Parts: sequence; structure tokens; C-alpha cells
Amino acid sequence: LGLFQMDGGASTEPYYELGSPRFEKSTIHLSDKYYGGNTFVIKARNASKENKYIQSATLNGKKLNSWKFPQKELIKGGELILEMGSEPNKKWGINQNP
Repeated sequence: LGLFQMDGGASTEPYYELGSPRFEKSTIHLSDKYYGGNTFVIKARNASKENKYIQSATLNGKKLNSWKFPQKELIKGGELILEMGSEPNKKWGINQNP
């Protein structure tokens, strides 16, 4: 999926870190019991074995310049779009705060 949590979600303000998705599109169905029944879609444009580096990202239509985003954004539902490429974009993901 290209998402992971180093702290296991145990932080008071958990966040997801971005990695290299193996799928071009993944849909997470959020339980209506806990998260309102929404979906969170991850699209990794041009994802492949060679194109493993994030070039740019948008989260719910807004530019994401960080390598992480708050869990509270994921559980609302929405869409994360990652543009993938074969070389690292050294200007992307350098901001700590989303």
C-alpha cells in the first residue's frame, strides 16, 4: 500500500509514513462501526518495479510536501495520489509537517 506507522499508531497524534506502493490503486474500506463507512483510495501513478520513488503527492486534492500525514486524515476517507518515478525527487518530502 505504501503506508506504514513506525509507532504502531500508539502516539497521541498518530501518522502514516509514505513508502513505495506495489499497486497502482488500493481502496481501504473503513468500518462504519468506527470510521463512518468511508473509503480511502491510494493511487500510485506509474508504479512499477523501476518507478519506486515518489515524485509528488496530493492528499484530498491538496499538495502534500511531507513524507507523512496524520491518521485523522485517513480515517475521514478520501484519496492519496502519488506520482511515481525511477529516480528520487530530492525536492519532494523534505518538509516534516504535512
